[in-house]
Amino acid sequence: MTQSSKRAISLSQLLELWSKYTAFRAGQLAPSTIKRDYRAIERRLIKLSTEAPDLGDAIAIRDWLLANYSHEVTRRTLVQFNAATKWAMNSDIIERNPFEGVAAQMRRPRRSERAWAAFTKAERDIIIQEFNEYCPWGTPWVKFLFWSGCRPEEAAALRWEHVSSNYLEMLIAEAFPVDMQEAQSTKNYRTTRYPCNSRLQNLLRSQRSPDSDRTAFVFPARGGGRFDYHNFQTREWRPLVTELCDRGLVAFYLSQYHTRHTFITEGLKAGVSVADMAYLCRVSTTVLYRHYLDRTRAITIPEF
Repeated sequence: MTQSSKRAISLSQLLELWSKYTAFRAGQLAPSTIKRDYRAIERRLIKLSTEAPDLGDAIAIRDWLLANYSHEVTRRTLVQFNAATKWAMNSDIIERNPFEGVAAQMRRPRRSERAWAAFTKAERDIIIQEFNEYCPWGTPWVKFLFWSGCRPEEAAALRWEHVSSNYLEMLIAEAFPVDMQEAQSTKNYRTTRYPCNSRLQNLLRSQRSPDSDRTAFVFPARGGGRFDYHNFQTREWRPLVTELCDRGLVAFYLSQYHTRHTFITEGLKAGVSVADMAYLCRVSTTVLYRHYLDRTRAITIPEF
């Protein structure tokens, strides 16, 4: 068998395999992953089939993707094509995997250091104070993100039925992405029975009205309903934090997701164990060691 025949696969066949693979994976992945990531790859495949219908092997498909998308988008797409065709081969749908090893030839770029950056504790308090003055309705949301380490989609999913009546605990078990119509499991399918300190207890008490239904959101949108954290990021968070940067009160602009990094970094500095922090934030200890622990150490450079 020649190398070209080992890599041969028609676009119609690949599209059919991807459809079957998506259906197979749908019950194992979060609905948002299927809606965002898998549908995006389907759209690329349809575009490929429309603009280059005569392509018939994995290498030609790789080269077309590189000519039309970034290196990283191409690499991630090829990784998924490899997974789909490997599944099809193991399911006796095809006899060989034409994408085997293709994505491995493409080096994955290193994640930007800013991806793991955090605000300082002083910057955190300045941001909270600024929201309290200029956007008071958003202050409870900002405080909760900074003080709990929750992902925005987890905070948006929190309902009063997830908070104990004495406010000593809350259950972080769901996420509500803004582009989904129903709540789903957390990112890593982990649940946390989260102990609330006095600061969180007081915040939760202040959020609850006497007539709050147990199914109501703890942090609703300004006009009621689910909190749209993407909209909040664009209209409130970005302008306010950017202005603080311009005034020299915050060193660098970081998104609201970095409230989570701030919580983890400051918590580790304050003496919370790595195991406990991993549980509280629903991540592995490996992630904490690799991306957060070393960054909690202040570096002092002597003059020489």
